[in-house]
This record gives sequence, C-alpha cells and structure tokens, in this order.
Amino acid sequence: MSKTGSNGTSMTGRHAEDAMPVLEEVPTVLWESVGFLLSKAADQIERRFAETLRPYGISPRQYGIMTVIAHQGPQSQQKLGERLGIDRTSMVNIIDTLEDAELVNRIRDHDDRRRYAITLSDKGEALIRKKLMAVDADVHEQYLTVLEPDEKQQLLSILRRLVQA
Repeated sequence: MSKTGSNGTSMTGRHAEDAMPVLEEVPTVLWESVGFLLSKAADQIERRFAETLRPYGISPRQYGIMTVIAHQGPQSQQKLGERLGIDRTSMVNIIDTLEDAELVNRIRDHDDRRRYAITLSDKGEALIRKKLMAVDADVHEQYLTVLEPDEKQQLLSILRRLVQA
C-alpha cells in the first residue's frame, strides 16, 4: 500500500488516486478482473498519450475531435460529441479551446443557421496530419511492444467487439 501525505499526495508528489498501483501488491483476484485490467491498461496508455501530446498543447480528447474532423469532414459539435461520447458542456469547452488555439473554425451551417459546423483550420490540418497522427501511432506502437504482431491484431479485434457490444 502506498503512503500518502496529509495533502493526499504520494511520495512521488502525485495525488494518491492518480498514482499507478504497484501491481505486484494487488490481490490475485484483481489480476482476474477484466474491468480492473482494462482500466489499468487504459490509464497507462492515456497517461503516455497525454504526456506525448502535451508539447503540442493538445489533450487526447482534442486529438480525438481533430482526428474525426480530419477523416470525416466538418460536423456539428453535437455530432462530434455523440461520436466520441463527450457531453455538451465539455464539447463547448473543448471546441472553444481548439478555436482559441486557431486549430478549428466554427462555420455557420448553410441548412440550419442556428448550427455551426466545426472544421479544421489550416494550422489544425497541418498539425494533425503532419505531426499528431504519427505521434499517436508511435505511442501505441511503443506501448504494445510486449505483444507479437498477431497478438496486437487480436487485441484490437477483441477491444472493438467489446466497445461495440
């Protein structure tokens, strides 16, 4: 069990709830728990991805939004939120941040003047296509180096089935 100070931080300075568990000290029953293992794997990859994106001033959620737009074209905030499972309030904040960074634009929808389509700016397009997609691939490749190529494909297939269930 990790020791925490009176302010809730561990010896490493992280908040106790943010610290990675010492897996050797976790009860065997948790090694058998799909939920626990998926959660820990997701935490690890998200943390690595966030750290890698930080120098670009982008969060994983922002990257997701920019990637959807890059591959599927301009869309409303509502549609983006639905596709990525992001609530309305968070979407507004994320889009505002991306717009302030001049990475996306809000363009009035021709069919419904109350709506805006979110598009990538030239700066956003260049960042996502020339830098961030490669960063994404590198982070995931590094994380999965413990797996054989066929295991990586099996993992992706299984995860897709679970997410779509």
